[in-house]
Amino acid sequence: MIGAAMMRIEIGEASWWLVLLPLGLVFAACGGRSAALGLAGLRSTLPEEARGWRAADRGELYDKESIFSYIDGHAEVYLAYGMKGCLARRYTGPSGEADLALDVFEMASPADAYGVASYDRDGEPVDIGHDGRFRYGWLSFWKGSFFVSVTAESESAAARDAVLELGRSVAALITDDGAPPPLVGELPPDGLDAGSVRFLHSQQILNTHLWLGEGEVLGLAPDTPAALAHYLRDGWSAHLLLVDYPDPGRAERAAAAIAGRLLAGPPGGGPALGQDGRWHVVQQRGVRLVVVIGAANEELAAALLSEVGAPKGGG
Repeated sequence: MIGAAMMRIEIGEASWWLVLLPLGLVFAACGGRSAALGLAGLRSTLPEEARGWRAADRGELYDKESIFSYIDGHAEVYLAYGMKGCLARRYTGPSGEADLALDVFEMASPADAYGVASYDRDGEPVDIGHDGRFRYGWLSFWKGSFFVSVTAESESAAARDAVLELGRSVAALITDDGAPPPLVGELPPDGLDAGSVRFLHSQQILNTHLWLGEGEVLGLAPDTPAALAHYLRDGWSAHLLLVDYPDPGRAERAAAAIAGRLLAGPPGGGPALGQDGRWHVVQQRGVRLVVVIGAANEELAAALLSEVGAPKGGG
């Protein structure tokens, strides 16, 4: 065992060997256990104070049903990413300052936490958690399976400092780092607008960013990771959508359905000019569906298609 030491102890005629772990390993093990407790574990370790803002309560826990009583209008976004629960806690500000609201959402997976963060990429990048953003008194980031939001009800320099400090403290409590969905890493890098990258598996979320018409045309579900991005090359733009399905049959049906909306013919060929005057591609590759949408010219559509690799799995 690396970094461990052993000590022999004797009691009467019996003896044992004890393994002595370095303190760092002991603390790491304890931290991992704390993260495994989820929102309940986090609630017991949340900071009581941040730059003069003090906790007003111990925090409320919401599930998939009760979340609608707390969030008016956007609960569907979190549920679309497999929300397991939400921990909400308020911090009362010093005299003359408004309250802070801390919301910690536990999602189905790190990929889903990334997906929630990708839903809104506006704001100033900050080095807190992953993809930390600060805008208009609101900090958001993801880490592990958690998406974290800290909001100042009124903006001020002091409130900004408190929001950022509280965010850093919560990020430090989440011991599981997490990683972006592998499918996102398969988007071609040339001309990619990083701020446009979305990860999703819901038609409702997709249509928020790129309208493809009514109905569940692509058959998106929790088991269909999808990545959407906007490209700009030499002044020409296009959208690229990648979807991985559990089996080729579902990918084939989705290809036929979306081709019926974008193309004059069946899927599988090269770029085709649509009725909107732009170029589109719909191609199935085993369990993967590749869709180029609204390319300004045929060359861009063909280039994006050629640069997408075969499915690597684990989207």
